[in-house]
Amino acid sequence: MRIRIVLAALVMLFAAGSGRAEDNRACISKATETLPHISGIVVKKTRTRPVPPAILATWQGQTRPIMVDLDTVAGDTVETYSYMCVVTKGAAFVRRVMG
Repeated sequence: MRIRIVLAALVMLFAAGSGRAEDNRACISKATETLPHISGIVVKKTRTRPVPPAILATWQGQTRPIMVDLDTVAGDTVETYSYMCVVTKGAAFVRRVMG
């Protein structure tokens, strides 16, 4: 009986983890689509992170947002674009944030 409970808990943890990974991929994809149209822009690195506590404290949505950072290069210009992302009903929505 205990083995079944442990196995069920592991399956639930795995399912939750893979759902987050899919949400992260959707957010990165949507943020990349939203980048400014700059000739020669290349995304060098992407990462996700938790939303800062100050934003989360005032968050009213049902789904917890994440931050997406895109490190880009365009010619000699290196820049990081940051977006707040939330996935609702399978669709990712992003908004650029400064800082």
